[in-house]
Amino acid sequence: MKEVLGDHPRNNKADYRLAARPLGEGGQARVFHATHKATGIEVALKRLTSWGVDAVARMNREIDFGLKFPSHDNIMPVLDYGMMHDWFVMPLAQGNAEDFKSDVATDEGLSSLITAVCAALEAAHQVGWLHRDLKPANLLSVDGRWVVADWGLGRRPRGETTHTGRTTTDQPFGSFGFAAPEQAIDAHEATASADLYSLGQIIGWARTGEEAWNPASCVPEDEPWRSIVLATTQKDPAARPQSIREFRELLTSGGGN
Repeated sequence: MKEVLGDHPRNNKADYRLAARPLGEGGQARVFHATHKATGIEVALKRLTSWGVDAVARMNREIDFGLKFPSHDNIMPVLDYGMMHDWFVMPLAQGNAEDFKSDVATDEGLSSLITAVCAALEAAHQVGWLHRDLKPANLLSVDGRWVVADWGLGRRPRGETTHTGRTTTDQPFGSFGFAAPEQAIDAHEATASADLYSLGQIIGWARTGEEAWNPASCVPEDEPWRSIVLATTQKDPAARPQSIREFRELLTSGGGN
């Protein structure tokens, strides 16, 4: 798709025809089904509905990260974007993990999802990025593969943060139920284990069918998922797996049993 739209972003929103109604809407942006006029290719275009400093900074992070990994199978790429960081284009997804909940509840479906998320996180963590907002709604199915999207709450590598004061202490950060506890204390100091906490909560959500508001209710009864969820959702970040490598070891060892 990138090759068809062009190797370099044109930065012109007029190249796209948007559907009348959005596919989805958040507090700061809307996502539209769009068509690239010159080729007829269907894409998704996300545009801001707020010009607040935080909203622009969040979309700026999404764009920067998507441009960093244009060809990774499990990271949502950015195909085109506005120079003011007020919109960007990405491949059109067929749904998110919530839409495919019955599929990801199975061993095979969940293993496929978790494998893809691990690949995306490994690539991000290796260059110093954290996601900090992993949840089922941000895991999208694109042409038969899972991709991790919405890196707007991500943390850039140390030394590259544009404004550290934007992430305030003692304030909730991320999505309730999926965000690690330490993100409500000081999200800027979170480590890779925070993303693994969220991954554990996603596993619990998929296997139990329960909402993640109460971590205790999202612990599966069957192994290896039970042990994996218990290990990754420890309140103390130091008690969890510290890297994707350690998480994979836990997964391949059957949860440590």
